[in-house]
Amino acid sequence: MAEAYLPEVDAELELSDGRALGYAIWGDPQGQDVLLFHGAPSSRMFAPDPAVTAARGVRLVTIDRPGYGRSDPQSGRKILDWPSDVEHLADALDLQEFAVMAHSSGGPYALACALAMPERVSRVVLASCVVPLDELTPELVGIGDDGHHLVELSRSDPERAATMIADSASWLLEEPDRFLSVPRPEPDARLLQEPPVRQMFAASVREAVRCGLDGYISDEVLERRPWGYRLGDVMVPVGVWHGAHDGYIPQVHAETMASLLLNSRLRLDSDLGHGLVLARWDDILEELTAP
Repeated sequence: MAEAYLPEVDAELELSDGRALGYAIWGDPQGQDVLLFHGAPSSRMFAPDPAVTAARGVRLVTIDRPGYGRSDPQSGRKILDWPSDVEHLADALDLQEFAVMAHSSGGPYALACALAMPERVSRVVLASCVVPLDELTPELVGIGDDGHHLVELSRSDPERAATMIADSASWLLEEPDRFLSVPRPEPDARLLQEPPVRQMFAASVREAVRCGLDGYISDEVLERRPWGYRLGDVMVPVGVWHGAHDGYIPQVHAETMASLLLNSRLRLDSDLGHGLVLARWDDILEELTAP
């Protein structure tokens, strides 16, 4: 991987239940603290340009959710279990207050932390994030018949849903780099033509599945089930960023998310897609570190 995309720290923490939690630190070691929650499949190795992070005076901490990378799986995990892991890491790194950035499937976990630790989470930015399907009207979900079937199965028979997801994603174990060649809208395809971005993206996916698909499968099931809280319960300031060319999540989902979060601001970009977090990283950091 290009030197610019190597973390300052790549380590793991032993949690109180004996599980390992993998994390990496990027940017300015003495900077303002921002935690980044990756998408699916991804890992702690997903990090926007570290030179920009350092220039903004930010110490960025990226974390493997259970079952990804260096983090052990967590049997029966729920979205609302995640804040406890994050709190342990924050205590270990002496992070008294921090902002949280989430990409894609990391969104539910970022909002869960804002809800559980409002005294420590200063603000949240959600970039191209999934939304709770329970808070969308049926005509806005836009996931098709197969998507509805998987949602129903995730709720009625999560083990069967997990098996279905595992079968459809088995190729990730043998050919993780193939994820980079999945058809994407032009803005995202253009981003992946940049060698440092492509190398970082490939490393993050390889690391995501190096110990199996448990993390990815869990995320895919959990985000289709009730999250355990309502968006209106979150009081921390939240920036909702979304690209008009996002091939995974329709813009109406971001608009609905922003309308239901009580302290939010919606930022739409007409030129970008699901990789908005990489293209607009400096602007996102400016929001995350605002007084």
